[in-house]
Amino acid sequence: MRSLACYQISTLTLVALIFIMSCAGPNTQICHPSQSQNCLNYTETWGKSMDRVVVANFPDEIGFYKPVVHKANFLNAWVTTGGEINISLKLLRKLDAIGRICVISHELAHLKSNHYYSKTGISVFTTAAMSVAGSLVPGLGYLNRFVNPMITNTFGRQFELNADRLAVKYIQEAGLEKSDYVEFLYWMKKNLESSDHPKTSLFSTHPATQERIEELIKN
Repeated sequence: MRSLACYQISTLTLVALIFIMSCAGPNTQICHPSQSQNCLNYTETWGKSMDRVVVANFPDEIGFYKPVVHKANFLNAWVTTGGEINISLKLLRKLDAIGRICVISHELAHLKSNHYYSKTGISVFTTAAMSVAGSLVPGLGYLNRFVNPMITNTFGRQFELNADRLAVKYIQEAGLEKSDYVEFLYWMKKNLESSDHPKTSLFSTHPATQERIEELIKN
């Protein structure tokens, strides 16, 4: 019975991991530089800002990171694994040079801190734990769909705050100041934060922008 339970946990963990990995990033169309002059220009703009941060902070890793622009009608930038620094075209169009440096530094901070793997691991562990609980108490495993987001996103919000602090160090090495990052967050709060969801909830993956600003100011 014990070996069977271990087998069930391993199987459930593997299934959960495959599911999470398949949902790691949005399914969008990439704006390939070879497609059009606009895609080339956008990718080069994103790439030059990325190179500025990388050269200043990780000179041994020049050429490893790749700028990727997505034809997507949402405002987001993200990393998963490897060296791709992703951004939606809609967000890229709104950013100035300082904004691009801040976003890239924040995403690099996630990569360097292994936040992607940490959050995935937390979610997998929670799923496995709830599955075991469900085998002991019938029906309890179904609560995973509610418990998992709360636990995973609680860690996710802390990851965002940690990434902000590390990003400030990166932008300073690139010639900017902490005040530039704080100003960028104020701009983000004014221009990007949804008025429908201004506060953090248990299911939020990011802390409220005001919370991020206050954390940086007091540290």
